[in-house]
This record gives sequence, C-alpha cells and structure tokens, in this order.
Amino acid sequence: MDKTILIVDDDDMERQMISDILSEEYNIMESECGNDAIKVIKERGNSISGIVLDYMMPDGNGLDVLKYMKASGDINKIPVLVLTGEKQSDIESNCLELGAVDYMRKPVEAILIKVRTHNACEIYSYKKDLEAQVAKQMDTLQKQNRLLTIQAERIKKSKEKMGDVLGSIVEYRNVESGDHVLRVKEFTRILCRCYMETYPDSELNNERIDTIVSASALHDIGKISIPDSVLLKPGRLTEEEYELMKSHTIRGAEMLESVDGVWSEDFKRCCANICKYHHEKYDGAGYPYGLEGDEIPLEAQIVALADVYDALVSERIYKKAYSLDKAFHMITNGDAGVFSPKVIECFRQTREQFESVSKKYATDTVEEETIDDDDDYE
Repeated sequence: MDKTILIVDDDDMERQMISDILSEEYNIMESECGNDAIKVIKERGNSISGIVLDYMMPDGNGLDVLKYMKASGDINKIPVLVLTGEKQSDIESNCLELGAVDYMRKPVEAILIKVRTHNACEIYSYKKDLEAQVAKQMDTLQKQNRLLTIQAERIKKSKEKMGDVLGSIVEYRNVESGDHVLRVKEFTRILCRCYMETYPDSELNNERIDTIVSASALHDIGKISIPDSVLLKPGRLTEEEYELMKSHTIRGAEMLESVDGVWSEDFKRCCANICKYHHEKYDGAGYPYGLEGDEIPLEAQIVALADVYDALVSERIYKKAYSLDKAFHMITNGDAGVFSPKVIECFRQTREQFESVSKKYATDTVEEETIDDDDDYE
C-alpha cells in the first residue's frame, strides 16, 4: 500500500467515513480545513496520489484549495474529487474549470467514492508514467529528425514511425489503448486498397495509400491541446466542453501545418486534411465546417469511417464496446453519421477484413444499447 489519499473535510465523522472506505487501498492523511490542506500539499504534494475535498469549510474552503493547486501546477499532478452538500450549479462548473476531475453531491454512496477515487488515481498514475516515456520518446525523435535531412529514404521510413509515436502519445493521454492508432491504420489501408480497386479512376495509388495510412496515425494530434478536465471526463460533456473538444480538429491541423523541414509538403497536407476534416459528415452534419459530399478530402472521408468503426467496437472511458455486427449495421444504416456512399460500399466489401482486425485486438465486453443521435464517436 504505497498510495496516499488526502481527505479534507471539517466534519470529523465525514472524514472517518471516507477514511474507512478508502483505507483498504490507500494510506490516509487528513486535514480539517482548506488552509491546512494547502500546507500539506506544499510539504508533501509529491507523495499524495489523490485528494477528496469538501467544498464548504471554514478557514479556507474547497475553492481556495483548487485555486492554490491551479496556480502552483499541483492540479496537473494530483486528481481532486470535490464533495459538497450545496446545490448551486455554478459551484460544479467553478470546480471543474479549476481542474477538479470529479464532483459529487452529498450524501455520496460508499461505492461511488471508492470507484471514482480509484479511477481518478489510476488515470493520473498512468498519465505520469506515460508522460515520462513521452519525454524520452520526444528526445529520441528530435535526434532522429536531425538525421532525416541526410537521406530521402530515411525520411520516408522515419515519417511513419514518427506519426505512430505522436499518435500513440495522444491515445495514452486520452487513456485509451495505444492500439487505437494501429487499428485505424489497418482499417484505413483496407479501405484505401478496396477504393483503389473498386474506383480505378480515383486519385489513389500505392504511394498515395502509404501516405494516407501513415498520416492517419495523427488524426487526433490536436487532442494534446485539450485540458484533462475535458479530455478525461468520464461522463457526457457539457455544450461548452463539447465545443472545446471539437476544436481538436483545427488545432491539430494548425500544429502540423506549422512544422517545417521534417515532412514533405504532400504528407503534411494529407495529415492536416485528415486532422481538420475527419469529423465532417457526407450530409454536412459534421464539424468543424459542415462540409458536404466530396468537399471533404477523400483521405479524411476514409479515415473518418475507420476512426468511427474503431470507436464503436472498442471500450472507452465513457462506453463499452459494441458487437462487430452492431457496429457494421450502425455505420451502414447511418446511425453513426453519414459517410460517402463509395466509402460505405468499400466498407461492405471488406467487412470480414475489418472484423478480423477487430478480433485481433478484441475487448471483453459488448454493449447493445440504443444509440443516442447526439453521440459523437471520438
């Protein structure tokens, strides 16, 4: 038992109750007010795995603690779960804006405190480990980039590797399986090959397919710019949070378009098109620009279907996996958004190949619920 939870509450009985719930899994520290909690965080912040924080307290309330942690940067290192008996809606939004990962109204069931605390701590622990790995990977990438200018062949080989690593960084931060990038690439290649064979007058050839497949790894690179409080939120996003989440398309394209001297202009343009337009829908119902039909670049049309299919058949923090059969019919019936008829036809022709890839990375749970028309599959 090497993880520590700080319980901050001015009610002795409340602290004892929460301590009893969490003590089997965590070492427990306690503070009876916000000011004392801030002192503990200053002195022992590196040893705290998570904080269960009461909102209403004398001598420094929960908001004071969150403001301090945001200013000091501790909010990015320690997950905070806020508990309160207050019912004002602005309290919740204030706490989440300051970086709290969860918000629960009292009285809270023991199982909810236990599970949500465990999930928040696990996510942050996983994120810290991966960020350390990312720092090492980025250092390696910078060294590789200096070598890329020496030989064109090394540029071609490193281009795909770099895309995979950067794409994996996004998935790690998004608390999703790192296999998402690999699966999307496989699905993209399957669709591209079928499209080239079925529609020989298209712009696709083997070289172009390799470019699109490599670029698909970077489709969600813009999520690096999305705050953890939105990206890691387990429940449904508010309208404002959803608008922020949608901005990852444009932000990702801007990131890639600003990179000079690393990739060819064709590869960079392909990456930017995929980032910016992979959430557009063929009927104009997508984002960020509401493009219709073949206004959407072909590479984005193809990666969009690959990404949505993988989102459906994979377990995410906010949903269980759907069965392969249900996912197929959701896409072909338009329940997961409207796609190009040509891309849909290729999807129908390659159903068995898609399912073979999915089974290789199969998740254990399947959900058969009715789909909400407002759902967007990230």
